[in-house]
Amino acid sequence: METKYKNIPSGVISLDSLIGGGFPAGSLVLLRGQIGSGHKEFVMSSAIMMAAIKKGLIRPAVAEDILLPNEVWWVTFTRSPEDLLHEISLSFERDLYVLFRGNVKFKDFSQEYFRTSPVPAEWVSESEVEARRGEKLSALESAFAGVHRAVAAPAIRPKTLLESLVAFLTEHAPGNAVVLYTLSDLARLYSDSESRWYDFTLFLRGLQRAAKKWGGIIYANMTANLLEPRKEEEISTCVDGVLEFEWEAAGPTKRRRILYFKKFRGLLPRIDGTAVVKFEVAISPTAGFEVTRAELIEGLR
Repeated sequence: METKYKNIPSGVISLDSLIGGGFPAGSLVLLRGQIGSGHKEFVMSSAIMMAAIKKGLIRPAVAEDILLPNEVWWVTFTRSPEDLLHEISLSFERDLYVLFRGNVKFKDFSQEYFRTSPVPAEWVSESEVEARRGEKLSALESAFAGVHRAVAAPAIRPKTLLESLVAFLTEHAPGNAVVLYTLSDLARLYSDSESRWYDFTLFLRGLQRAAKKWGGIIYANMTANLLEPRKEEEISTCVDGVLEFEWEAAGPTKRRRILYFKKFRGLLPRIDGTAVVKFEVAISPTAGFEVTRAELIEGLR
């Protein structure tokens, strides 16, 4: 008996209507773009509009064979949730901001991210400062209490950032939508040596495999051209779909934002068997990210 797979709406109705309703459930999707080209606004709009669909405020592009995530988790590595919420409040009208704020949960890994860096703890979090003070006091108390001990207890190795991220995803990714914001931050942290880069790509390959069992969707935002081309291509091989966001000349003095699917397992054949679709997109405070026009690009595969 043939298995019928469900799609998770991106929430961008103008796009979902052109791709059969959304992305296949269980997908790890890389959103790679030039600065300001729309990859950030795409995932923000997606989170907002998925909430709107669940609340019945808007209708999905396709009513059948869709699956809505139970929760939306926004995972940050360098920016605070408060900073992101402030940016969204400036980027979108109040109703959209309220939808985002009320329906997106945050997980902030910035303390783990900056722990081994020269960045002072107070720059990252006041709670981290208090935690470090507590650790110092606890260490002093333990030193005094154990002054007569002949052998100290073995130290417990703290979890690495990737280990902490794996534990979080294992618990919270099943059946949910997760945004890794941004994969660029995580990739650059692990690109300083080949051994650490290997660990990072292993993590991505394992995540791509686990996503199939979890049945939700994972978005990974990435700014283009921050890594060397070889590493960017290696990341592309570890995911199910790659959406490219670019600026394109639209005359002597104008530019337009475009989106195209570089690859997507199980989705590209739905769009067109012989060509790739390039979407012209627009971003507005009242509607978020929208597809305004689609055209075929022969031979771009």
